[in-house]
Amino acid sequence: MTTDWTKTARLLKAIVIGLGVLILLGGALIVYEMISRSGKIGARVSPDSYAATTVTLPSGARVVGMSGEGDYLSLLVEDAAGGQRVITIDRRSGAVVGTLTLETER
Repeated sequence: MTTDWTKTARLLKAIVIGLGVLILLGGALIVYEMISRSGKIGARVSPDSYAATTVTLPSGARVVGMSGEGDYLSLLVEDAAGGQRVITIDRRSGAVVGTLTLETER
């Protein structure tokens, strides 16, 4: 029984070419995503996108630290008695998202 090697070789050649094209397309997609995401990393937010708001602190309290991530700004606030809390604010709307009170174990 003889095997027609030309048909097998053509099929193998088509598979290799097809997989090569898929590898090239996948690589191009990865490069495209890297370029499009790198443009977003360094994007500056215009001052107009911040909401003007007032956050009322308890009497005698002071802001000890501040940290921002994405659309949120977190303030570490220490009151006159030495207690601390973290106030998280949505920078776009200016609304207080939440307050986390830090207490020592008794």
